[in-house]
Formats: sequence, structure tokens, C-alpha cells
Amino acid sequence: MHLRWRLAVVTGAGSGLGREVALRLARVGASVLVVDRDLAAAEDAVAQLELCRVKAWSLQADLAEDDAVRLVAARARDLGGADLLVNNAGGWTSGEQYPAASSAAWGRTLALNLRAPMLLTQLFLDDLAHRGGRSDEPGAVVNVSSSAALGHEAYGSPEYAATKAALVRFTTAMAGERRARVTCVVPGWVGLDRAVAQWEALHESEREGLLPLVAPELVATTVVGLLREGVGGTIVELPGGEPSRGR
Repeated sequence: MHLRWRLAVVTGAGSGLGREVALRLARVGASVLVVDRDLAAAEDAVAQLELCRVKAWSLQADLAEDDAVRLVAARARDLGGADLLVNNAGGWTSGEQYPAASSAAWGRTLALNLRAPMLLTQLFLDDLAHRGGRSDEPGAVVNVSSSAALGHEAYGSPEYAATKAALVRFTTAMAGERRARVTCVVPGWVGLDRAVAQWEALHESEREGLLPLVAPELVATTVVGLLREGVGGTIVELPGGEPSRGR
């Protein structure tokens, strides 16, 4: 798929990895709907994208809420219909984690990390036939998971790990979908500012056995590559070195 002139929806694109993905898309000529809970961050990202001489729009949305997810889909329809969707937004439970966290708190994490990508993908698929003035070429979806999905050891946020594992399986289960190619990237510890600070604070002995931080640029490049030509159901693992293409 040629990405120039396409409309991409990127969630969690106000900062961090989502912004990196949005910028990479803008540099290849795609227009971007920047979705983020932080409106100021989303607007700042839009200003950066517009320097690439593409169209960009900001939208404030808390994707743990179904109504907000539906608002994203409605805004994309207003813009003529999205061709590309990157389900990047996600996060840990605020404060205590499962089982200490309340069911409302860890339930919100499930909603943000799994229900929102599934609902937004469903709405995206339903709307593909109504894209304004574009071909019948299938759309493309990339889900952003985490290496927390792949381990068998103890993990600090069981609810986060469970949702990211489910996102991988959701992707492979969608391999037969004809309206869009649904793929997934599974990065290790991404080298964003907070992660770099945490890494530098580790003692040398604590770093032993850990894989290097994954460059955000590598993740963004992989996402754009999957949008361009990824085969439905493909999982690409980025553990901290060269990408390992899964199924």
C-alpha cells in the first residue's frame, strides 16, 4: 500500500512511541489523526507533523471509555474515512496492581489495553467501505503489544501482561480478515526518556541479562513497514536487537 495521502489514526500519539509513529507516517506523506488523552500534547504533536507539510488533527479521548472510542471513529469518518489504524495507546494500572488494585482500577486497564483496540478495529473495519474517493484496497491495522505478552515469569502488572498477550492472539485470530491486514509489533523495553532514565539508574549487575533498550525509531519504522506491506496475522517481535518476524 502506498501511504502517501492516506489517513492514519494513531492512538496515544501525543507523546512517546505514538508520536514517533505519527511523525514517521507524516514523513512518508500520510495525514494523521492524533488521538491522546492529553489535548495539549496532541496539539503539540500536530504542530510537529504539519512541519512535514501534511494534514494533521488532534482529538482528546480517554480510550478506556467506549464513548470516547466511538468518538474517534466518528471523527475519522468526518475526515473522509481512515485507511490506517495504529492501536498504540495503553498503560499500567495507576497505583497498585492486580490483585491489590480494585476491580474498577484493573478493569480500566483491560478496557484501555484490549477492549479499546478491539472496538476501534471493529469500527474501523465497518467504516472502510465508506472511505471518500479512495480505492477498494484493504486497510491496515497495527496493534502495539509488549514483550510482557511473551514471558512465563512473574510480572509486576499481571493485568497489563494479560492484555498485551491477548492483543497478540487477537491479531493472529484476525489473519483471515479481508477488509484490512491486521498485524502486531511486540517491542521490548522501548528507549523513551523515562525508560532511559530507569536504565541509567540500574546498577551494572542489574543490567546483566537484560536486552538493550529498543530504539523508538526501530519500532516506528517497523509499524510503518507493516502498514505498507504487512501480511494479516503477522507478529513482529523487537526484543532489543534485530526484529524477529513471527507468524
